[in-house]
Amino acid sequence: MPPKKSKSISVHTRCNEYKDIFHVDDNILFCNYCNIAIDWKHKSVVENHCKSQKHISNVRNQEEGQNRTQQLTFSSTQAFSETKKLLIEDLIEAFAAADIPLEKVNSLLPFFKKHIKNGGSIPQAPTLRQVYLPNVFNKQYQLLKSFFDSKPVAIIMDETTDDCSRSVVNTIFCYRNKIKLVSVDFLERVNNTTIGQVLMTTLTHFNIPFNLPRLFLSDSAAYMKKCYREILSPLMPNLIHAPCSYGLI
Repeated sequence: MPPKKSKSISVHTRCNEYKDIFHVDDNILFCNYCNIAIDWKHKSVVENHCKSQKHISNVRNQEEGQNRTQQLTFSSTQAFSETKKLLIEDLIEAFAAADIPLEKVNSLLPFFKKHIKNGGSIPQAPTLRQVYLPNVFNKQYQLLKSFFDSKPVAIIMDETTDDCSRSVVNTIFCYRNKIKLVSVDFLERVNNTTIGQVLMTTLTHFNIPFNLPRLFLSDSAAYMKKCYREILSPLMPNLIHAPCSYGLI
């Protein structure tokens, strides 16, 4: 049998045999740690270089230097990340309180970058909505749950449609001088049963026993009256229904 041909070796294949140790520049093999050219044609020469004390020492020094840099910057990076998160979430809360759409942030970014510390870290509106808004919402929702927990609330419910012609049911709780929207539900069908289900679920989420609600305020739609008569009244003995002639919301 004819002898097998040896595998063709090039500077690039030799480099690939030692991942992250060497690189190729102008067909010359260079050591990443020692910054010198190595004769790549003989593997023994390459192996001897990798085993040399100088190379081993250079590798150790570089790895230790990288570790020190990571240790020195980890805490400061973490602190910056927390500061950035707080700034962005406070900005979202301020916009919500002022009833300003988050889309307006985009036109204010140059001003923030120029005049506010860390203002350059404020992202555009899509990132605010997708990444940061859910956390702000959850914090506000927990505050609402804490405030209305086990309170004898008055309830306002009304159904409307959004821009996409979807049915939307809004639920508002009132207690003393606080009037808050606590739930927005999109329903495929709006009837006495689905309205009752929405209210039961909302009361459960806010830990409000069924014997505490005092007033149910709605429009005069037939399904609202039926919901009170057949679903709410049997479960909530203290609840009074006050239907209005016009839409509420």
